[in-house]
Amino acid sequence: MEEFVTIGRVKDAHGLKGELFITLKAGEAPWLKRLKELRLTPPTPGDARVFAIKSARVHKNGMIVLSPDINGRNEAEALKGWSLEIPSEFLVSKRGEQIYLIEIQNFKLHVSGRGEVGTITHFSSNTAQDLLVVKTKEGEFEIPFVDQFVKGIDYEAQVVEMDLPEGLLGEPVDETPEPDDNLPDDQDGE
Repeated sequence: MEEFVTIGRVKDAHGLKGELFITLKAGEAPWLKRLKELRLTPPTPGDARVFAIKSARVHKNGMIVLSPDINGRNEAEALKGWSLEIPSEFLVSKRGEQIYLIEIQNFKLHVSGRGEVGTITHFSSNTAQDLLVVKTKEGEFEIPFVDQFVKGIDYEAQVVEMDLPEGLLGEPVDETPEPDDNLPDDQDGE
């Protein structure tokens, strides 16, 4: 049975022809050319609906899709809030390619000097970078998923190894000023 992954949401109707503006969690869609149909699920429990795709293009942090199965703006507006699902096979990177975040969902996060700190539960973005949402004993934290922090990914062990600055996981930051060895010692209160 084919598995699907939710990667976006219908934000609004676009234009008068019944186009959909769909925002994407990752903001990009390298798989868009492979997508032949829209699989949308309602915001309340219910069955997914599948729509043919006449045209699709990247737009802002998502995409604009026109389907011959959606007749006009009113039908498009009725789909506002529905989630877009794509086959999970679309989100598997090849060796040497940038990974899809979904590939490391539920991986353990190991931090240099601290060991295992939690589990990557889902993802977010601050528009500048992708964020890993990590569940720890202390709560959930968003960690920038940037090259400077990533030391390695072990797919077999399902571990992401990172070197993080203090404070990103809610721990107190040592703000004691470092002594400046270049200053002369204050002698006898002078």
